[in-house]
Amino acid sequence: MNFLKSMKWNMIVSSIFSIILGVVLIAFPDTSLFVIVNIIAIAFTAGGIASIIRYFIYDLRESLYRNDFLAGVICLAIGLLLFINPGVIVALVPFVLAIFVMISGFIKLQDGIDAYRMGYKNSFIYILLAVLSIAAGLIIMFNLFETASLLFIFIGASLVYTGISDIFATLYLSRKLHEYYKDLDEKGSSGY
Repeated sequence: MNFLKSMKWNMIVSSIFSIILGVVLIAFPDTSLFVIVNIIAIAFTAGGIASIIRYFIYDLRESLYRNDFLAGVICLAIGLLLFINPGVIVALVPFVLAIFVMISGFIKLQDGIDAYRMGYKNSFIYILLAVLSIAAGLIIMFNLFETASLLFIFIGASLVYTGISDIFATLYLSRKLHEYYKDLDEKGSSGY
C-alpha cells in the first residue's frame, strides 16, 4: 500500500507542476522558449535528484523493481542537457509537451480499463478524459496553429486540463482501489 500511496502523491505533485506550467504558458505565451526550457530543466533536474534520493532512502523491499535510480539518472541527465545546451532543445519543447499530454491520456486510458475491470460503472469517465488528452497532444504535435503564441496558449490550456484531470483521476482511482482491496480482504477473511 505504501507503493500505491507514493505513486498517488508523485502523480499529484506532477499534476500540480503541469497546472503551474500551463498557467504560465497561458499568461505569457510570448515568453522566450529559453525560459520555458529552463523551467523544464529545473523540473527534470529536481525530479531526477528526488528519484535518486528516494531510491537510497526507501527500504530495499519497497524499492525493488521500481527503477527509481534509473529514472532519476535519466531525468537528471535530461535536466543537465537542457541547462547546458537549451538551443538544441527549444524546437523540441512543443513536441515534448505533446508527448507529456499524450502519456497522461494513455495513463488515464489504462486507469479507465482498470476501473472497468474492477467493476465500476463510471469507468467511461476515464476514457473520455483520456481521449481529450490524447487529442490535445496530437493537436500540439502537429502544430495546427498559425502563430507560436496560439500554440503556447493551447499547450498551456492542455497542461492545465491534464493536471486537473490527472488529479481527479488519481484521487478517484485511489479511492476505488482502496475499496476494491478492502472488499477483497473482507471476502478473503470471510472464507470465500
